[in-house]
Amino acid sequence: MIKYFLIFISVTITGFSFENSYFLEVNNALEKYDNKAGIVDKTKSVKTDLNEPEKESSDKFAKIVNKRISTPSDITIFKDKKVEPINYTNTISLNKLQVSEKKKRFFHMLLPAILISKQKFKVLRTRAKNIINNPNPSTKDLLFLDKMYKKFRTKDNKELLSRMKTHPVSIVLAQAAIESAWGESRFFKEGNNIFGMWSFNKNEPRMRAKGTRNGKSIYVKKYKNLSDAVDDYFVTIGRGAYKSFRKQRNITDNPLQLVQYLVNYCELRGKYTRRLKKFIIKNKLTKFDSFKIDKKYI
Repeated sequence: MIKYFLIFISVTITGFSFENSYFLEVNNALEKYDNKAGIVDKTKSVKTDLNEPEKESSDKFAKIVNKRISTPSDITIFKDKKVEPINYTNTISLNKLQVSEKKKRFFHMLLPAILISKQKFKVLRTRAKNIINNPNPSTKDLLFLDKMYKKFRTKDNKELLSRMKTHPVSIVLAQAAIESAWGESRFFKEGNNIFGMWSFNKNEPRMRAKGTRNGKSIYVKKYKNLSDAVDDYFVTIGRGAYKSFRKQRNITDNPLQLVQYLVNYCELRGKYTRRLKKFIIKNKLTKFDSFKIDKKYI
């Protein structure tokens, strides 16, 4: 019923434009190349619009606190599991700090951005699920659902909800540290590009990489803040060649089991997943999986 009505809407409603543009298609296979700054993901450009929630859901989103970093001491260290939704708009080098302090500052710099993004996806997914289960959805709800179909490249309701899920913070932190070379990659410091996402759209904010691929220049995306970068990451996982990973995160939230299914994320495949697992264990990242945004900000 919903699908047929959506077809009707798409044919009969003209002149309607969403406030935000849809995502561009990502590559099915994510390739990497090594460079001084670390490993870069070769993905199609993905334009997020998760920062503009629907009005009826906005009260469920965290009240974000945007903040610039001038010195490492500007990074808030959370001493309990209640996290203030601080969205850092820039990054700085932490190289002059002692190793233990550098790691702590890095993880706590990324933590609120990850939780902000997870909260956004939770709200959007909950709304989509409610619409799917509603026998008489409104036209506005159906238009929202159609937008989600297009974002996540599926018309199947079950698959849509699977793609809109997120996964444990520990996995995201581990990949962030590895992909950004502990925050020292040029892409991270100059473009808030945590995961080295490539850009194929000349009209979006981006920066040129020093390396080339098959004689052609490589560009990576630039983000306004860290939360936008994490949004892009979750959409890439939701739409990329990670079907087995998405299937498993519907079964378990154990990060040490889930990382085994991120085999397609890197050309190193099995070596990469084993590295992630060891990284999570060594840095005791699972402790962050129970951290949540403080309810007073929601």
